[in-house]
Amino acid sequence: MGVVARQEKIDITDASVTAEVSIGKDPADGGFGLAVVMRAEFPEHLQGEAGLALLKKTHAFCPYSKATRGNIEVELVVE
Repeated sequence: MGVVARQEKIDITDASVTAEVSIGKDPADGGFGLAVVMRAEFPEHLQGEAGLALLKKTHAFCPYSKATRGNIEVELVVE
């Protein structure tokens, strides 16, 4: 997120991101699958759409997200 924020000239001081990973049944084949909720806590100036836009850009840029894209369910949440 730091790289994306610098490119966009956005101050992310006091921002934090956590990932909650869960394992559950995959209805497609009866096996198991992973799901992630990526939760960002932003200061007031990044609440709402501004924060969500930054989180989406970060998710698109992240090498881990690129490697798992289409393989696991990801929910992006701004708090």
